Amino acid sequence: MSTAEQHHTGTGPTLTVDGHRVGLTVAGSGNPIVLLHGIGRDRTDWFKVAPGLAEQHTVYAIDIEAFGESEPWSDRTTLASMAQMVRRTLDTVGEHRPVVIIGNSMGGAVALRMHADDPGQVRALVLVSPAGFGADASLGLRLMTVPVVGEVLQRCHMIAATMQVRALFADAALATRELAESSARRMRRPGARRHYLQVIRGLGAWSGVRPEWRQEVLEALAAVGTPTMVLWGDRDVVLPHRHLDAVSASVPHAVPVSLPGLGHAPQLEDPDRFLALVGDFVDGLGAGRF
Repeated sequence: MSTAEQHHTGTGPTLTVDGHRVGLTVAGSGNPIVLLHGIGRDRTDWFKVAPGLAEQHTVYAIDIEAFGESEPWSDRTTLASMAQMVRRTLDTVGEHRPVVIIGNSMGGAVALRMHADDPGQVRALVLVSPAGFGADASLGLRLMTVPVVGEVLQRCHMIAATMQVRALFADAALATRELAESSARRMRRPGARRHYLQVIRGLGAWSGVRPEWRQEVLEALAAVGTPTMVLWGDRDVVLPHRHLDAVSASVPHAVPVSLPGLGHAPQLEDPDRFLALVGDFVDGLGAGRF
């Protein structure tokens, strides 16, 4: 049995793609859905909603290049290389159908890049508090883009991890020590801090999220008209909720959805509400409602 086949049966925690280890969890059967996490996170961010999605779909929860259990593919991790890594992972497991991509934060940026690179392979997008629709970002993210400052901040693993996890939620009680410790462990892996800074500095700077890549991927999405829903918690402190106002202006066909009382990771904070919205959107694709 090949590595990819082993993973489909749930007997292996990772697979090898082009010589690199990739963290991947596959569940269910049906039309494919790909789940892409945010920066510094991993595929476990989707485990509260993946079982519900897998009731009617084949679900691929992927650790993006240089995060979670996935190795970096080169000395430099970029938005383009992360998108290529996800595409090659799907190729390796034999998934060649157009996919629905659900991306949170950085994962939303990767989803937009994948769509711009090959729109025919993307059936629809669900962008969850995605990077791309506005320039401003949290002070913590912008500080990480500053040379030396970002490196110094990363040395305090547990403090940085605690702050990162707290920023995910409107409800502070959900930012548990267990989540912070898991985040800190990920950042202690060899090369993790370096690649984290590469990614964040590729996407943004002290002035905010870089306009060059944002303009390219949003123009591509607007031109093709691929069905798109954008979800945003109105208490997001990482990428502000006001970015949702830019959705209709930049991608007129996209459906913007505000999530009252939720933060940056609604799939973790209110999985039932998340599943109801995403399920309705995905069901509507087949019915021609989107």
